[in-house]
Amino acid sequence: MKLDGAIFDLDGTLVDSMDIWNEVPKALVRRFGGTPPEDLARDIETMSLRDASEYLIRTFRLDCTPEQVMEGVNSLVTAQYRDTVPMKPGADRLLERLAALGIPCGIATASEDFQAQAAMERLGLWDQFRFAVSSSQYGSKTSPDIYWEAARRLGSAPERTLVFEDALHAAQCAKQAGFLVAGVYDASAEADQEALKQLCDWYLPRLDMPYFMDELGR
Repeated sequence: MKLDGAIFDLDGTLVDSMDIWNEVPKALVRRFGGTPPEDLARDIETMSLRDASEYLIRTFRLDCTPEQVMEGVNSLVTAQYRDTVPMKPGADRLLERLAALGIPCGIATASEDFQAQAAMERLGLWDQFRFAVSSSQYGSKTSPDIYWEAARRLGSAPERTLVFEDALHAAQCAKQAGFLVAGVYDASAEADQEALKQLCDWYLPRLDMPYFMDELGR
């Protein structure tokens, strides 16, 4: 395949961090006096951090501001990105392959850009990326704006840019915007795997699947 750029999601794609995001919203609701359901993360998975914060305040009648919720989220998760979040299997080998082929890479994440950078620096992968952009600046992944901005920075057209995503709604958005899409398996989205396989141009049980690594060079 002939690619001019690659855009990577962070959570569930480059790093194994979805368990954090399953627990953090519930912890924040409890901190501000609410009682969250166990599946709260599913209700807000397509939202930006600000939209999710406003949703939590409205739904659970929390006595706080969206800024306080967002600050609370960052206080809970930033240290984990910096210190403990593990790399998804094969991420390092795939990034080495893309670098060898001269394909520039960027990160487009629903987390904060500085959290993505902190995790990648600790894992020794940050040099493989030109930038990280966040939904906090470019909107949630129900809109293609974040992908278009990432492609602009890479200097690549959507039809020659490969987006790596584990979340079905994000993969659908990128696909509808004209990007090539690789669906990445993550256990947090087990129920969506068949739909992800049907939607995406490639489906990767892990990032360094041999058939995919070989196809990159053709």
